[in-house]
Amino acid sequence: MESTAAVNPLTISRPLSLPSSSFSISSSPLPIPPSPSSPFLSQSSGLRFHYVTKGDSRKPLMLFLHGFPENWYSWRYQLCGFSGQYHTVAMDLRGCGDSDAPSQLEDYSLEKLCYDIRDAIDELGHTSCVLVGHDWGGMLAWHFTLERPDMVQRLVIMNAPHPASWLDAVLRRPSELLRCGHACFFQLPALPEFTLSLEDFKLVRSLLCGGRGGIRNRARRLTEAQLEGYLYRLSQPGGLTAPLNYYRSLLSNALYKHQEVEVPCLLIWGEADSILVEGMSGGTRPYARGSVTLHTIPGCSHWVQQDQPETVNQLLWEFLLDREKDVERCSARRGAGWAIKWTRE
Repeated sequence: MESTAAVNPLTISRPLSLPSSSFSISSSPLPIPPSPSSPFLSQSSGLRFHYVTKGDSRKPLMLFLHGFPENWYSWRYQLCGFSGQYHTVAMDLRGCGDSDAPSQLEDYSLEKLCYDIRDAIDELGHTSCVLVGHDWGGMLAWHFTLERPDMVQRLVIMNAPHPASWLDAVLRRPSELLRCGHACFFQLPALPEFTLSLEDFKLVRSLLCGGRGGIRNRARRLTEAQLEGYLYRLSQPGGLTAPLNYYRSLLSNALYKHQEVEVPCLLIWGEADSILVEGMSGGTRPYARGSVTLHTIPGCSHWVQQDQPETVNQLLWEFLLDREKDVERCSARRGAGWAIKWTRE
């Protein structure tokens, strides 16, 4: 398959800016889109996947999967924070950022999205990873771990319920669908793209930066330059359609068998999430055979790894450094069902 064509700057009415790969926490201006020398993974599907990496490739892999409407840049604090001990990689998912975007809806099935993760691990020269996902990336991380537990050493999920627990929550309380009304709206053809792009992407801006649903931590709120890093690709022809196809394939993907996750799992939940209900995270318990630790962060938005990066990184380190203890706990509880710790920061 041909790679994504280069963008002609003269045809774009928006500022040409994407997040830099310096991982600086400072709010400095961002450069133009990456040059052809930026790293890409060429996968068995024929698609190319853009990724940003930091750390020694000989160290264990920590792979980050972003959500909507984000790209790799949402993991800027974690890429740098864990690069001393891990080969940290944040990839632009299929149809997002600088990765190739196939046009057919069936190209966004769970099966193909999980193949992307498997191929990425292989192409990066690893056999397994610490898998970290947020929002849609979290949903993919759940599914991939269910399909390929042998390729996931540890699972970290941020503001994304186990797919079976989400379905259970909706069946018990159909009113929960009202909080996910955007997922229903995104099923419509063309109209969501038009609506989201109105007034220079006003709704997307509000989603990430608004007073109700945006990043709440004043010190971590996106600058205009950083926001442009997300809006740039969304503003390109077809830039919204591919990410929205994740939602449009939701109905066909939702019929998924209720399997139990066997690897050690950490759930981090921003308590002030205006998109997903915190209670959905608790429903994960029946679907985890290994140890599960749930942390809720008060006053933190849906965009948890950007909103409270210091807290998130601390929780991640505690989880990763607790590996030997978890192995002992899992061995002691093997066959005894799930284990869970409820904690509040």
